[in-house]
Amino acid sequence: CMERMGKTMDVKSAATGDAHGASSIHQKWVANYRTEEMQVFYDMAFDRLVKLLNAPAGSMILDAGCGSCAKSVLLAAKGFRVTAVDYSANALELAAETVRAQGVGDRITLKQENLLGLSFPDGSFQYVLCWGVLMHIPDFRQALSELARTVKPGGKLVLSEGNMYSLQAVTMRWLKALLGRERAEVTRVAGGIEYVEKTSQGTLLTRQNDITWLIAECDRLGLRLKVRECGQFTELYVAVPWAFAKRLIHAFNTFWFRYVRLAKPAYGNFLVFEKPVQG
Repeated sequence: CMERMGKTMDVKSAATGDAHGASSIHQKWVANYRTEEMQVFYDMAFDRLVKLLNAPAGSMILDAGCGSCAKSVLLAAKGFRVTAVDYSANALELAAETVRAQGVGDRITLKQENLLGLSFPDGSFQYVLCWGVLMHIPDFRQALSELARTVKPGGKLVLSEGNMYSLQAVTMRWLKALLGRERAEVTRVAGGIEYVEKTSQGTLLTRQNDITWLIAECDRLGLRLKVRECGQFTELYVAVPWAFAKRLIHAFNTFWFRYVRLAKPAYGNFLVFEKPVQG
């Protein structure tokens, strides 16, 4: 079912020059990250995630910042119910199409929400997923605080973010500085390195996270790290134009995820936190 599918958030984002709610941005993300090769990775990653969560079949999971709903569909296919939220009505329109196409409308509820002020009461969810979303939110501390607030005592929060100290991130920063090819405005902040680009749709923010800082901030919010896992070793497949090179990168990512599993050198990291039950 669909709730509150008005255009309020998109009108606001357009007025403030924020590109993250634009339909073209979400279409680009779909083109880059919903390929056949990416589906193979996500199937592996979410099989692993389900084992780590150890959640009973039929459990409700909040997918915070669901975008086109690819992650929600994966969770629904594995037997979970999902509340999928996003601030962008354009993203939710794509999500609704995905849900219909996959025939999982009975297991996924779509709702328009802003991660800076979620409408859910404290402790509403046993399981919360926020995959590749905080990196695009300027006030990420507030968003993280809201996510922590919605987790039940004894519940778990899963975050997936880009790692600023990964081999890809460090190498690309060095190369761009050497060649003078950095197009974005780059700022070091407490939580990582922010890249702000001006696009025809508005301002696009991407943050490479200081994972150690993120873990400490979650600890401050009452969330204890249980697991730090690698995601994809690199996302350079979005930058190379040759199909064979993309396939090689995806093959290496699969090898790293299955057999090497070291998180610190990898660009993609996902973290599982637990909120302790008090006293």
